[in-house]
Amino acid sequence: MKIGVIGYGNMGSMIVNNILKMNLLLADEELIVSNRNIDKIKHLIEEYPDGKVQITDNNTEVASKCEKIIISVTTPNFKELIEEILPFINEKTHIIYTCAGIDFSKIKPYFNGKLTLVIPTIASTVTSNNTIASIARRKGVTLIKHNEKVDLQDSLFIEDLFNEFSYVKTLKENSFYFEEGTEDLKSENPELEMSTILTSCGPAFIAIMIEKFAEMASNNANMTKEDAEDMIVKTVLGTAILKEDQNLSNWELIDKVATKGGITEEGVDLLDKRLNNLYKKLFESLLSKYEEYDN
Repeated sequence: MKIGVIGYGNMGSMIVNNILKMNLLLADEELIVSNRNIDKIKHLIEEYPDGKVQITDNNTEVASKCEKIIISVTTPNFKELIEEILPFINEKTHIIYTCAGIDFSKIKPYFNGKLTLVIPTIASTVTSNNTIASIARRKGVTLIKHNEKVDLQDSLFIEDLFNEFSYVKTLKENSFYFEEGTEDLKSENPELEMSTILTSCGPAFIAIMIEKFAEMASNNANMTKEDAEDMIVKTVLGTAILKEDQNLSNWELIDKVATKGGITEEGVDLLDKRLNNLYKKLFESLLSKYEEYDN
């Protein structure tokens, strides 16, 4: 079976390289990668000369040869791409796409076949020098949602593939209703939007918190920002592993660190008071961005 990947941006390249680095292709499987700038993917042939991967700058070649096609392009380019490959796909084609802002209903007028929405995270990147690679084979959370055309065999194929390098969370299709007194279609299950914010957007939010934490520490002490960041990153990793290994709640973990009347307790009290309002504004802003996609 031939598996196609169209688009070699941040997510597309992460998926391709994870599959190849971890040798996830079976003996009868082959990967075809398409990107409009073929120079960007020529290194794949050099790094994996065993013939398990082919490259092209022709999206229709991928569409005509592959039964499963992973589309990882930007949301504005998705409609144009579907229209381009539509004459070259059939009822057996299974389209897997990574554009979080596009619901199945928006694709149905163009393609009424098997659709799976996959929201990966850059946190699942497999790298040889990752210090936690030996601790956990899977990293990050991949969100997956199938339409009603995807049967059990097809759904398990996709879920098992991403389960090799990430934790998979499968979401049900949203049900919708018209808001009373309006013509606005609302989702009864906003789980996908919120889960995407937590998992796919999450690494960026964590990174900016580390950035500001390290910056403020270096500005107030005789240390470089790089040294501060190194300490924070190792502390974040250690904290996550401790919480996971011992199944600690957040407050149980806090109690292990914060002594009564101490420095940690002072900081926790301040953050506890201030963060509620900050996160409220963050979610309001991000969810309103989803509404822009819907309109």
